[in-house]
Amino acid sequence: MSILTINNFLPTTLYILVAMLPISLLSGSLIINTFHFLISIIFLIEIFKTKKFYFFQNKIFYMLFFFWISLIINLIFSINPEGGTLRSVGFVRIILIIFAIKYIFSYENYKYKNNILKVWFTIFIIVSIDLLIEFIFGRNILGYSSYIPGRLAGFLDDELKIGGYYLGFILFSLTYIIYKYGKKNYLLLTFFLLTFFIISFLIGERSNFIKITLLIFFFSLIYFKDHIIKFLIIFSCSFVILFGFIFNNDDLKYRYYEQLKAKKLEEYYYFQHYKSAIVILKEHPIFGVGIKNFRNEILNKKYEKDQNWNNRHIKSTHPHQINFEILSETGIFGFTCYALFFFLSLIKSFKEYLKNKNLLLLSSIIFIVVSLNPILPSGSFFTTYSSTIFWINYAIMITFSDYKKDQLIN
Repeated sequence: MSILTINNFLPTTLYILVAMLPISLLSGSLIINTFHFLISIIFLIEIFKTKKFYFFQNKIFYMLFFFWISLIINLIFSINPEGGTLRSVGFVRIILIIFAIKYIFSYENYKYKNNILKVWFTIFIIVSIDLLIEFIFGRNILGYSSYIPGRLAGFLDDELKIGGYYLGFILFSLTYIIYKYGKKNYLLLTFFLLTFFIISFLIGERSNFIKITLLIFFFSLIYFKDHIIKFLIIFSCSFVILFGFIFNNDDLKYRYYEQLKAKKLEEYYYFQHYKSAIVILKEHPIFGVGIKNFRNEILNKKYEKDQNWNNRHIKSTHPHQINFEILSETGIFGFTCYALFFFLSLIKSFKEYLKNKNLLLLSSIIFIVVSLNPILPSGSFFTTYSSTIFWINYAIMITFSDYKKDQLIN
């Protein structure tokens, strides 16, 4: 093996793992965690081998370290430390993955950036085609089908959370199209934008569809700022198409219209979870009950004294909303650290976007802001699948906060 090959082995392996990371998200927690482990280990070996310790000497690393310490402090005051130890202490793994992604994207003047984005886009297209096949024929290319009418399973089979994957990579895919085919090719961009938007609707995950709508709206509003009338016409036409799907498909009509119409706002399933989180916060206001302890605390008989609650709904593993999860499990202390960390991260990133106008930076900023909204339901902040998608976007955000030139993809 040549010296050149030996020197490039670790970064090349890291590049392949990061490029294939979206596939791990379609393969289950075991594969995702395996990717986490390999990426973390190879990144650390590369840093020690090259002695690039300066890579950690920046504000983002110190902020992530601060957030990690807040989780450790919370663990000390947890009502059951054993339950949250792995996620609190193990957050160091997330820090390593974030910086591994930043490292390989920026490696040798962004030499791997184009190829990684190309692979991510290709995987996203395959997922999109697979979802269309499932919608048309009732089963995807692997024979999977949803057990809930009006929902699509995709490659995740009965987990029914492919919408989270779509949410995490849709703006990266649109950005790739812009970079690859030129910023003036509005016809092609419009075609993909409408196609992705419609597929996100057909998936049937209402919360993720609303989030994707917000992602596309804000991204397009900024990108099409010189063609605002065209954008508004396109956006309006897309909703006309969606209404056509609703009233010509009984399953979609039930999911997006009749099911919601039948309930009052305060009776909506997820608001019951939010109530649960608030009640727990009142009982444990400073440090919460500890990470991964919502699921145990909510089973306490004292929370059943309110007969107006539907107990089947309030008993869950997490509150199904990031902010309520942080509040109930880490209390005011943890939520303050969490809010401060993301506020400073977003302020820094937005300032850099105003300088360099990088669309990947814009995409990730919008994703983080929409994901942290205080109303719409979400997956758990600490689960393997949801957190990986979230922190990939965060990693891209901090990577291109330092990127000074918005290069086109060759």
